[in-house]
Amino acid sequence: MATITITVTVSNPGSGNKYYLDGALGAYAATPGNTYKFDQADGSNSGHPLRFATAADAAGSSEYTTGVTTSGTPGSAGAYTQIEVTATTTQALFFYCTNHSGMGDSFNVGGTGTVQLQTRSGFEIQNLTSDPVPYAQALADNPYAGVWGSGANMNVTSNTQGRGSAGSTHSASLAFGGGPSATGATESYNGTAWTELNDLNNARAYVTGMGTSTAALAVGGSPPATAGYTEVWNGSSWTETADLTRGPSSPQAAAYMMGSGSSTSGLVYGGDEGATNKSALTESWNGSAWTEVNDLNTSRSYGAGTGTSNTAALCLSGYNWTPGIAGSPLVEQWNGSSWTEIADVNGRGRAGASCQGSVTATIMFGGSPDNSTVLGNTESWDGSAWTEVNDLSTARTGLGGSGVSTNALAFGGLTPPVTAVTEEWTFSGLNPATTPAADYSDAIVGQMYYNSTSGQFKAIKNGGAPIGTWASSTSLNSARTGLAPAQAGTQTLSLAFGGETPGGNSALTESWNGSAWTETGDLNQVRQSLAGAGTYTSALAFGGLISSGTGETEEFNGSSWSEQNDLNTARYGLKGAGTQTAALAFAGTTGGSNRQTTTEKYDGTSWTEVNDLNTGRTDVGSLGPTQSTAMCAGGNTSPGANFTNAVENFDGTSWTEVTETNANKHGAAGSGTTTSGLIFGGNIPSVTAATEFWNGTTWTEVADLGTARSSLGGAGTSLAAIGFGGNTPTRTAVTEEFTAADFQIKSVTTS
Repeated sequence: MATITITVTVSNPGSGNKYYLDGALGAYAATPGNTYKFDQADGSNSGHPLRFATAADAAGSSEYTTGVTTSGTPGSAGAYTQIEVTATTTQALFFYCTNHSGMGDSFNVGGTGTVQLQTRSGFEIQNLTSDPVPYAQALADNPYAGVWGSGANMNVTSNTQGRGSAGSTHSASLAFGGGPSATGATESYNGTAWTELNDLNNARAYVTGMGTSTAALAVGGSPPATAGYTEVWNGSSWTETADLTRGPSSPQAAAYMMGSGSSTSGLVYGGDEGATNKSALTESWNGSAWTEVNDLNTSRSYGAGTGTSNTAALCLSGYNWTPGIAGSPLVEQWNGSSWTEIADVNGRGRAGASCQGSVTATIMFGGSPDNSTVLGNTESWDGSAWTEVNDLSTARTGLGGSGVSTNALAFGGLTPPVTAVTEEWTFSGLNPATTPAADYSDAIVGQMYYNSTSGQFKAIKNGGAPIGTWASSTSLNSARTGLAPAQAGTQTLSLAFGGETPGGNSALTESWNGSAWTETGDLNQVRQSLAGAGTYTSALAFGGLISSGTGETEEFNGSSWSEQNDLNTARYGLKGAGTQTAALAFAGTTGGSNRQTTTEKYDGTSWTEVNDLNTGRTDVGSLGPTQSTAMCAGGNTSPGANFTNAVENFDGTSWTEVTETNANKHGAAGSGTTTSGLIFGGNIPSVTAATEFWNGTTWTEVADLGTARSSLGGAGTSLAAIGFGGNTPTRTAVTEEFTAADFQIKSVTTS
C-alpha cells in the first residue's frame, strides 16, 4: 500500500475560499489500496479543518471516519488529515471544511475487486490510472494549444495590478511597479519562486515594461509626476535615463500605455490622457533616446503589446471609448514606420490583458470587456488568425505577463480583489492540454485498457457518431422563437437576433462569449422567422416576417446594424449559410400555401438568384459554413403538418438530393458542415429534442437536447455546438451546449 501526500492550500478564486489539492481546484480521484495524506501545514489552512462525508459539506450526513486519522492544527507544521482507501471504502465521498461551506469537492473512490490483465498474441491490455491522450489527433485539431499551470505566488500582494513586466520565459521574468497604489517593488521569477530585488527609483502604477529579466526598461506610469520617466534595469539595479517626449505637457498620456521590444530597441504606444481621452502617440527607443513616430490608427489605452524590437510590434485591444463601456477588439501591426489594422481578436474586446510573443506567434490572456467582468480567455496568434486555447485558471484584469507564445508567465492583476497568483503557460500542441497516461505515446484505435481509477475497461474509437451530451448553459436575456443565428458562429462566439417574444416581434441582438449573453445593437427592423449568416462580429440578417414577408437585409459590424440591398424575393421561414460578404439564402414562404425553392447569393452588395431547390419548403434546418457548401434539411412543404425529411446539398451551383433524416420535421437548427454536422430540435409535429449526426453519407441519432423545442437557433460544429431559444411550445431563452471528443474513449462491457 502506497501513501500519497497531497499538499492542501486555501485560496479565493473569486467565489469564496476553496481547497486546492497540489495546486489544483476540483474533485480528487482515489484508488483502493492507497493511503491519502492531506497535508494542511500551509498557513492558508488556518481555521479550515479538512474532513470527509458522504454528502457535500456533510449535508444530511455525519462525518465519514472509517480509515480516517487526523493530526495537529490546520495551518501549523505536522497538521494533516489521512484516509486509508480500501475495497470497502464508500465510493461516493466528499472532502469539506468543518467551519465553512463550499470549500470542498468530490473524493471519488475507484472500483473494487481484482482485475487480471493479459497479453494475447502480443496485444497487451494495459493497466492505466487515466485515459490516454490521442496526441496525433489533438495536434491536428489545434496546433497552438498549451496549458496554464500553477506557479509560486508573488511576494507583493497589495499592489499587483498594472505591474510592468519583462522576461523571455516563465523561468526568467521580472515584475516591477504596480497599483492601485504606486509601488517601486521589483521581483524576479526563476520558475520556482519570486525574489525581491532593488526597487524602482520612482514608485508608479500602470508602468510599461519591456526587455529581459537582466536587461529591462520601465517606462511611464502614474502618478503624473512619473509619467515621462524611463529607467533601465541592469540585472541588479535601476538607473534613470532619457524621458519620453510626452510628459509634462500631457502627463497622463504615459499611463496605461502598451509597449514591446528590448532595453535597447523598444516601442511604446497609446495611453490615457484623462478619463475619456485616449492617446494614439507612438514613441521609438534606440537605447539612448525616445523619438515620436507615426501614431496608432485608433487611440486607446490599457491594451496589450507584443514584439521584439522598435521595428515590429502588435497593439491589441484596450479601451478606445470611455472606461466602463466596452473594450476594443482591434489589433494593429507596426512595421517600423506605420501601423496597419489586422485581424481582430476573437473574444470580446478587452482591456487590461497581457500579450507575449512576436508579431507572428503570440498569446493574449486575461482582461476585461466592460471594466467590471474579468476574463480568463487565452487566444493564440499564428501571424494570420486568432485561435482560442485553454483559459487561465484565475480570471483577472490588469495582470502582468512575460515570455513567448510557447513559454509564458501571467502574474498578479485584479480578480477582484488584487491577486498575487502566478500561472505558467507551457505549449503542448494539445487541446485540451493534458498528458498521456503512462506508457502511451499515442492513442491507438481499437486499443483496450483498464482504467484503475474508474474501475472500467475501455477502448479507443474514432469515427462514427460522436459520443456527446447536451448541457444547460446561461440563458438568453430574452425568451423568443423564430430568431436567427450567425450561421458561421461557434460554440463560444455566437450571435442571436430578431425573433418573436411573448410581446411580439423583436429586433433584439445578443452576443455570446462562451459564458454569457450580452445585449448589443438592435436590428433596424423588428421581425421573426428571419435568416442569418456570418460570425458574431460580422453578420448578415435577411428576410423574415413583419406583417408579411420582407426582403430586408442588414449587416452587423460587431456593435450595430446597417441596412443593405433587399433580397429579390421577400419571404420568411428561410435559412442562410456563409459569411457577411458571401452568403446564401434559400427556402421560405411568401405566405399562404406558397413554399419557396428560391435560392439567392449575396456578394456583399446585392443578391442574385441561382438554381432553385428541388423541393419548395419553409422552416428548414440547415448546415452551411460557406456560400458554396450548404445543406437544407426537412421543413414544411405545404400548410398543415406536411413535414418532410428530404435533404439537399448545394455545391455552389445546384442542389442535389442526399440521404434523408430519420424523422420528418420542421423548425430544426443545425451546426457543422455538409460532411460532419448536427440537426437538432424541431417539430414532428410536437416539439422534439432529437439530435441527428450527419457524416456526409448517413444520419445517426445521438444525444437528445435537454429541452425539446422548435424554431431555435444553432451554431458550431458536430462536436461543439450551441442551441438557443425556440418554442417549447412557449417561448424559451434556454441555451444548451453539445460537447463531444473528436477522438473518443468508450467503455467496454466485459463478462
